[in-house]
Amino acid sequence: MTSSTSPTPVRSLRPIRPFAMVAVVLIAAVTVASAVGSILHLGGWSWPETDGRDALNSAARLLLLYAAVHLLAGIAFVCWLFRARSNAYAISPGVAHSYAAPFLVLGWFVPIVNLFVPKGIVDDVWATSRPGGLRPGTNLLQVRRPGLVWAWWLTWIGAGCADTLAAVLTALGTEMDAEEEERAAEVASGLGAAAAVAGVLLAIAAGLLAIRIVLVITRLQEAVRAAGGPAPSRHRTSYLGLVSLVVRDYDEAVGFYTGVLGFELLEDTEPEDGRRRVVVRPPGAEEAALLLERAATPEQEARVGDRTGGGPGLFLYTDDFPRDYERMRSAGVVFEETPRREPYGAVAVFHDLYGNRWGLLQPSSAEGV
Repeated sequence: MTSSTSPTPVRSLRPIRPFAMVAVVLIAAVTVASAVGSILHLGGWSWPETDGRDALNSAARLLLLYAAVHLLAGIAFVCWLFRARSNAYAISPGVAHSYAAPFLVLGWFVPIVNLFVPKGIVDDVWATSRPGGLRPGTNLLQVRRPGLVWAWWLTWIGAGCADTLAAVLTALGTEMDAEEEERAAEVASGLGAAAAVAGVLLAIAAGLLAIRIVLVITRLQEAVRAAGGPAPSRHRTSYLGLVSLVVRDYDEAVGFYTGVLGFELLEDTEPEDGRRRVVVRPPGAEEAALLLERAATPEQEARVGDRTGGGPGLFLYTDDFPRDYERMRSAGVVFEETPRREPYGAVAVFHDLYGNRWGLLQPSSAEGV
């Protein structure tokens, strides 16, 4: 259901805090009402002894009130989501979101689709709302997903499953009237009550996490507005994006660069030609990355570990030389010299797992040097 929808960025960020406050209040109201109603039901509460019709009318009015608040909370959340997504396009112009705008509404109701689309929409909004934005053309499917969004969505799905299970077990226990089924009925009712309790707890957690997500994304976007809006786009005709590096094995190379040097795995795919494409990048870098290519010929095999004929061929820049030097040494990186200071900055040469010589460098122009 993903789409390559072309983004339509707005000219400027628009206020989002009022939408967030309304959504938060209504989500909190629904969460509290759901919890109270479930607790009263599980506790066996019933209407006081009154005329049956009056009790039925009172229950119907409360049910309608609950449904109305629930509907308003859903509308408020979707309205906030529309504004948040519009602002996200302004913060990260040129980045296509995974789903078209109609899915902000339809994604909650279409079966199967509603199991993953709403989470994907929130993930994309979160990723593109970060101050500074994402580089145009960034593939959002390769951006790390926030744990908070995962927790919210899993508790939301879990609450729905628990409620369904509780209803099924309770109905099953009620239908078992025969004496020989009495024990089974008790078991079914007990399990139904346990499922109902789990549903209440998960629903409360989902509501609180949803509020937290609304507040975090709102804070990110308001911080950009307070700073004067998105940073102006840097129009460039070209820049260095990828540097290829021949390796013996993809998996061991990925293990070293991500596990030892702390790089990010940007891409690990197998295009139609069958050749694996693996791209890694230093944390925090925005452009240049390494394209790892497994040696496929004797000539390439001979170049593994000797990319530049013995000289340092790659330089890893850092904003805190002592921190990264000690971290890398602790992880097993072999440095061939003690750190030294040159006119251009602090530097030390180290080897990767194949013997390629790298320079760890903190330029003199960097803060603190």
